This record gives sequence, structure tokens and C-alpha cells, in this order.
Amino acid sequence: MDAESLAKFWALIRSLVRVMLEITEPRIEDAAVERDIPIELYYFSELGLEHFSVGNFQKRDPFTNPEQFKNSFARFDLKGWIVPLPDDRYEVPPETREAVRRIISDGDARLAEFDLMPETELKRLANFLKQITTANLEAPEPPEKWAILHRFRVADGDSPWIVQLRELLMDLFAYRDDSHLSAAHPHFGRAGIVWSVLGSICNGEAVNAEQMVEKMDYRGYEEEDYEVAIQAAVQIGWVEAADAPYAYRPTSKGREIREQAERLTDEYFFRSWSVLTDGELGELYALLSKLRGQLIVFRKAKAS
Repeated sequence: MDAESLAKFWALIRSLVRVMLEITEPRIEDAAVERDIPIELYYFSELGLEHFSVGNFQKRDPFTNPEQFKNSFARFDLKGWIVPLPDDRYEVPPETREAVRRIISDGDARLAEFDLMPETELKRLANFLKQITTANLEAPEPPEKWAILHRFRVADGDSPWIVQLRELLMDLFAYRDDSHLSAAHPHFGRAGIVWSVLGSICNGEAVNAEQMVEKMDYRGYEEEDYEVAIQAAVQIGWVEAADAPYAYRPTSKGREIREQAERLTDEYFFRSWSVLTDGELGELYALLSKLRGQLIVFRKAKAS
């Protein structure tokens, strides 16, 4: 299957993961409150739950203000959730990992109620995804493997198939991040905020600093930070002032650099999918599409 045909898989996987999280995360958030566990520990589990450090976290997320991580570490240290080490890292003790495991398991228990597809189809889908994730782990670099190796896993071979699928899809999500960072990082180095600015302007989601603060508030940057980043993007020729006041648009250079990074991301991400035949890939797409549709029905039923 050619690259253009494979590209449709990522949009489907991203949408499917979003639906799964809409099912599991409300229960995870409730469980965190009930058990008095900081919900940030759950979110950080995708960045790894062995050691915390700004350097480690930026291996997967160089786009968030590092001060936001530092503030969280200070709070966790104060409450005894993590243990400081002499090299600016923190150890995550077993009892903290177990606490996070419990609340994620609560979310998985909600997902495990899904019964709108035959187990045989879920097993078939899991087997396809396992072949791809195994091939990803065995593939030579690039992409550099960070997210796929360090994310915290809860499901195992004894978990219900739907829960195993959730874990496998999150593994693919992690490898997509690895692929994108390996493709894009040479362009922005340590200035992840500049890459965020370029993406935001290219997508038309936010075309000035004020809008970026609103659209990307979870990144923890202030308006003046985005102003500086926009000017840096102007200086290197990625964006330019638009006709509308206080707005920016991508230059041809900026758009090409971003498109080049997206092409290379797809190349890295789909390289291992050759372990499946074209026929199997067609079946995989059909099963993923069916699962997404049935999970939407399940989510709506649970919400009513």
C-alpha cells in the first residue's frame, strides 16, 4: 500500500484514541479525586513513570513551558509522590506507580463494558496492531525511540481485548510522537515554542500571540513568550506579517519546512507497516473504522 493510502490510517487512529479517552478519562479523573491522587500523575504517565526530569519530559514534549513541569515536580516532591535525586531528577517510587495504575485501571474497567463487537474481531484487530508495534520496536532508528519505550503501561495479556487495544493504540500514538520529533527536531532545536507558532499559523488556528495564549493555554506560555517566538519565526523566514492587523501568515519557506517534516513523519511512522499485506491493511482499516463507530454508540449510551 502506497504512502498516500496509508496516510488515512493516522487520522482514523487519532480519532479512535480520542473516543476511547472520552470513555476512560472521566472515570480516571473521578477516581483520582476519590483516591486523592494528583491527576497530573496520570497525564505524565505517557512521559514515563520511572524518573521525572525536565530533560526527560522534553524528549516527548518540547512544546510545553518547562517551568510548568518544574512547578509540578515541586508539588509532587512536597507531597511525597516523587523522591529528589542529586542530578536534577526525581525517582517515582513503586507506590506512586501503583496509585496511577489503579486509577487507569478504573478507566479501563469502564471501557471493558464495551460489548458491541465480537471478541473474534477485537482479537483479530489486536493481533494486527501487535505486529506493527513489535515491528516498530525492532526497527532501526530513526526515529529515535523514546515515547514508545518510556510510556507507562497498565494492560497486559490477561486484560480484556478492548483494553489491550487501548494500550496498543496508545503505543502507536507514542511512536507517532517519536516519528514527528525525529522529523521536526532538526528544524527547531531547543525552541519548541517556535515550532508550535509555525504550526498554529499554518493551520490558521491562531495567527497572533493573543490567540495562541487562548488556543494553547495548556502549554503554559504567556503572550509575551509567543510574541518573542513569532519574531524569531519572522527572523528565520518561516512567517511574515499578514494583511490583517496583528496577524501573521506562513511564508513559502515555513510552509515547505512544515510539510517536509510531515512527509518524513509519515515515512518513519508507516515504515514498519510493511509487515502486513495490502489485504491485511484493508481489513485493519475496516476493523478500526467499525470499532470507532461502535465506541461512539457505546459512549453515547453510557452518557444518557
